[in-house]
Amino acid sequence: MKRIFLRCKPILFGILLLAGCGGSGESGSSGVKIQQLTAAPSVVRPGESAVLTVSASGKDLSYSWQAASGTLSATDANPVTWTAPSAVGSVPIRVEVAGKNGAKATGIASVLVSVSPTGPIITSVNPTEAKIGGEIDVTGAGFGSSQAGNSVVVGGVAASDILSWSDTEIKARVPEGASSGSVKVVVSGVESSSGALVVLWQKENPENAAVSTAAHDQFYPQLISDGAGGAIVVWADFRNGATSDLFAQRVNGSGAVQWAADGIAVSTAPNNQSFPQLVSDGAGGAIIVWEDNRSGTSDIYAQRVSPEGAALWAAEGIPLSAAANSQLSPRLIPDGSGGAIIVWQDHRSGGSADLFIQRVNQAGVAQWTADGVALSTAANDQQSPELISDGNGGAIVVWQDHRSGATADLYAQRIGGDGTVQWTADGMAISTAADHQQFPQLISDGAGGAMIVWQDRRNGTDQIYAQRVNGAGAAQWAADGIPIAATAHPQTAPQAASDGSDGAILTWQEGSDIAAQRVNGSGAVLWAAEGVAVSAAANSQSFPQLVPDGAGGAVLAWSDQRSGTNYDIYAQRLNSGGTVLWTANGVPISNAAGDQSSGAAASAPQLIADGAGGAVVVWQDHRSGTSSDIYAQGISASGRQ
Repeated sequence: MKRIFLRCKPILFGILLLAGCGGSGESGSSGVKIQQLTAAPSVVRPGESAVLTVSASGKDLSYSWQAASGTLSATDANPVTWTAPSAVGSVPIRVEVAGKNGAKATGIASVLVSVSPTGPIITSVNPTEAKIGGEIDVTGAGFGSSQAGNSVVVGGVAASDILSWSDTEIKARVPEGASSGSVKVVVSGVESSSGALVVLWQKENPENAAVSTAAHDQFYPQLISDGAGGAIVVWADFRNGATSDLFAQRVNGSGAVQWAADGIAVSTAPNNQSFPQLVSDGAGGAIIVWEDNRSGTSDIYAQRVSPEGAALWAAEGIPLSAAANSQLSPRLIPDGSGGAIIVWQDHRSGGSADLFIQRVNQAGVAQWTADGVALSTAANDQQSPELISDGNGGAIVVWQDHRSGATADLYAQRIGGDGTVQWTADGMAISTAADHQQFPQLISDGAGGAMIVWQDRRNGTDQIYAQRVNGAGAAQWAADGIPIAATAHPQTAPQAASDGSDGAILTWQEGSDIAAQRVNGSGAVLWAAEGVAVSAAANSQSFPQLVPDGAGGAVLAWSDQRSGTNYDIYAQRLNSGGTVLWTANGVPISNAAGDQSSGAAASAPQLIADGAGGAVVVWQDHRSGTSSDIYAQGISASGRQ
């Protein structure tokens, strides 16, 4: 289908409220509700102006406007005048309305400056969040007086249940299989301008979506986006007896399972298959790696599964390394060509742990030296490797290193797409400060280098430190790294996510609470010196994870014992300024019966961004009272399930 335009005057259209509960722009923490967001006039030429006005309930309101292009007369007033740019195209204009008590709501005017289309125009979709089967109201013009073979497409799926149809308004139910994304009306083969809808999951706390409730225990779930609003989940599974196998499941954008009930077998080889990791294969499926004990010692195996859940490589997986002794703790990234780069901890030397790395193509063929390329074989142990793409077909790897003796330092190495190491043999020192530097994490700096964060005991108490290295491995900030938060409390379990600019958002466990900080590309902290409190609820909150929200902030999830008896799963969203956007101390993802975590690092909840400002969270769950199962839950940008 194509969009047809006449060469006549440009128009401005498409006011949408994209954040808030129930599609009304209501804040997830209550108290502020956007009632209307308008632009007048609705037709402008490039260089002409429109007045944007937001109406909201609440006391002592303040306003913050942002436009992707064009010019605003002010950013903190209401109304404001927007002057259209010279270029045609879609221009989102965002307003955040805040109350004195900290409650906030967000609305977005989806604006288009373009020639007048011959086809239909969508001006609004309400509510902006709905479940499968929920009613939506699509308003605009040019829909025709009756459906008569025309259609409404929601998240890529045509709606079959049309409740009413007129030239300016269509009422329909969200179709089965729809995911968050665009809403379009198709009239005589011509697509309308796009509206938007967030499709909520069918299940919500405390019921949640069961991924696998097979017999015996399911442990250590990991997940990736399926590229269509859903997720692919893999886990270790004891359904077949005393040893663990690997199973996987796909859930769509509303949380419905797509493969066989309780998942498809990835590997059921003899002995244990455990600690799986996975990445996208770039085609809607996944590449999965794991520790495999079928030979009697631990090796590294891999498998690729299609979007339909079919194994694409050899049955039971292919060996990436079957060298002598044990190979452990694999981590991987996409290689950008449908394959993957995998690093692991390797004991082939017979004593201490070294690091080896391999690249496999989309057909499952190893591209480098058999059993892997040596990344570091320095004295003593090299452990806990993590890696990111270098943006050029290779990878940057960071690890915990004991070459100096009794304490752990941090080292890193870059490897090219051809399997050759790029920096100093056995790695460049990231931090060799006193005492331990442990548990490193890293993200791309967007310029061929990396930002690295870790747990550091140089001052006698665990603190969070960070460093940036460029593509040549040179440190960009102070030698041995910079402290992230000025507090006296122990800081542990750091994680990092891109802020969408040149910096990072970091989170960690602050004593028994969860804290966060933002740092820019120059190493300056951007929030309060001590960081911001994500959750300071009663009892213990531990092992936070985070993903970017696509708007300069992040969504976080963690294990939470505020109930005093069980570990539950909670989540929070922070904006780019470090302000919490959902209920203070977080919203419950699951507080079902029993534990939704063991409180240990290995059972921490895992999450991915959903592409619409929210997230999908997965965890191992003990609600059955007899064994551990796998459950998942989606949460929208407004904090709604």
